[in-house]
Parts: sequence; C-alpha cells; structure tokens
Amino acid sequence: METISNARAASDTRHRIDHPNSRRRSIKLIGIGAGGARIVRATGAMALRNVDAVVPDKDSVAKMVDALQDLKDADMIFVVACAGDDLGMAPLIKQIVGRSGVLVTGILIQQTIGQQPVQAGLAVLRAASDMLVIASDESYVADMLSELGA
Repeated sequence: METISNARAASDTRHRIDHPNSRRRSIKLIGIGAGGARIVRATGAMALRNVDAVVPDKDSVAKMVDALQDLKDADMIFVVACAGDDLGMAPLIKQIVGRSGVLVTGILIQQTIGQQPVQAGLAVLRAASDMLVIASDESYVADMLSELGA
C-alpha cells in the first residue's frame, strides 16, 4: 500500500466531490514590473485551466484600464512582482478590483533568501493586497496555481 503525505492527500483532486465549493474558479494572474510580467508570461504559456495571465500595458493608461476592467469577473486575483520591480500599478489594480469585492493576493518573489525585502516596494504591494505572500522561488506561482486545481 502506497503511503502519501498529508500534503499530497489534501491536494489530490481525484476524489473531489461535486459541491458548489469545489467548482473551478476563474483566476486572474497579473504581472507588474519587469520580473512580474516575465513570470506571468511564463506561467501563462503553461496553459493552465481557468487561469488568465494579464500583463497590463503601463505605457498606455487606456489599454491598462481596459485590461484591468476585465478583472472584475474573477474569483481570485493574484498580483505577481519581483523585488525591485516598479509596483506603481498595484494601487490602481486594488482600486479597480476592490469595488467588485474580489480579494487581491500579492505575491512578491525575492530570490535571495535572508535578504531584506525592498521596503518601499513591499509597503506598496502590502497596501494594495488583501494578503501578501513573499516567496523565494519563481516556481512558487505555478506550483500554487496547480494546487488550486488550475
């Protein structure tokens, strides 16, 4: 008999019941800054189910606002950035999405373990998120989405 860890058993979806709480969720993954955009594009290329990868065009405010308006129909929104990225777009995302009641989770990728996060960027992303995750590996984003059933 195969022994599996509790973590794997909890993420195993083979026995998922047909219940309103177990339905697939519409997930929007937004990349801001150069590093966040790179991670989201790479994750979007994986063709995960029910995940829309969005990289707003910061050079055109009209295009950026149009892209962000499509976020209102999401069940989950994740904003991805890397330490040192320009996070100026994060408050705008929170403002547009906040009206719809969808929670925003910020994910800051900081690859050097033990290094203090860039405090200014961290404060901006923390203020623009309902929950903030700091991860040391870019693969965290794809792994997290897989665990969510994407």
